[in-house]
Amino acid sequence: MLVLLGVAAGCGARAAPATSPAVADARTAVRVRTALVNDAVLGPLPIDVLVRGGIVTLRGTVRLPEEVDLALAVVREVDGVAHVESELGIGEASSRPAVPPERAGFGQTAERARRPALAPRPDGGPARVIGLGAAVRLTRPSGAGLGAALSGGPLLRLRPRNGLGPTVAFNWMNAEVESGPAGRPGLAALELRPVMAGAEYGIARGRFAAGASIVAGYSFNGLGVDTERVGAGRAIAVRNSLVWRPGVGAWWDVSPRIGIQAFYGYLFTRPAVTFASDTEIATERLRVDAAVLSVGVAYWVF
Repeated sequence: MLVLLGVAAGCGARAAPATSPAVADARTAVRVRTALVNDAVLGPLPIDVLVRGGIVTLRGTVRLPEEVDLALAVVREVDGVAHVESELGIGEASSRPAVPPERAGFGQTAERARRPALAPRPDGGPARVIGLGAAVRLTRPSGAGLGAALSGGPLLRLRPRNGLGPTVAFNWMNAEVESGPAGRPGLAALELRPVMAGAEYGIARGRFAAGASIVAGYSFNGLGVDTERVGAGRAIAVRNSLVWRPGVGAWWDVSPRIGIQAFYGYLFTRPAVTFASDTEIATERLRVDAAVLSVGVAYWVF
């Protein structure tokens, strides 16, 4: 009996483990953020929460003074809040303000200080999801027997972004076939129509954006034969080919609807070209690796 009483007394003397202040503040911060997000008026607004010792500080931007009062009232009803202070500004609530790392509270990360993934939408303009237009391209192949050519093609532009994202490219181009097997004249022009997709790492600053990309895909090739010239060993056919292309480009929105793109890249592909003469038909893969310089204009459809 004495043993049991001693054990009971020992258990009763043990204190329940105390919750650390940092953990308690983190839980309070989660409850406060949840309450703000679930509010129909405050949910879309960029309001940051800092909790220390049960004291909640609200930072960010709201649209009206009444929204400051509403935010304070909502936070006061949250469990664990001892006091709430407001550092909210009144203005256009367009993005979440950056919080210096040394002033960030428990549970806040560097994610808050990052730039938005997508470039901001210009005032009065479209959403800038897809832009369609055309580009003029100067192509200078590096392979033997090929000459430079000027060509045009479509331009499709996706919304500029900060960081890594998807991209598409066409880079339609022409290349003069100046010679075939054994140095015979090709008397034709290659027409490459690649359709490519890949990734781009971009930086967007207002109406200006720049990025580096790498894309790959399939090229639908054609051959324009020079019928006004004659000669043995002319090119008569070309097959489709795989293609890939790294490159860099810059974009400038000259108006809410219209943008200009400048681009430089290097395209790699090896189409099989058939040459014919009176005595033989030969097929060989041409190295149509080419530097591509283009300038285009696109219209933001929506």
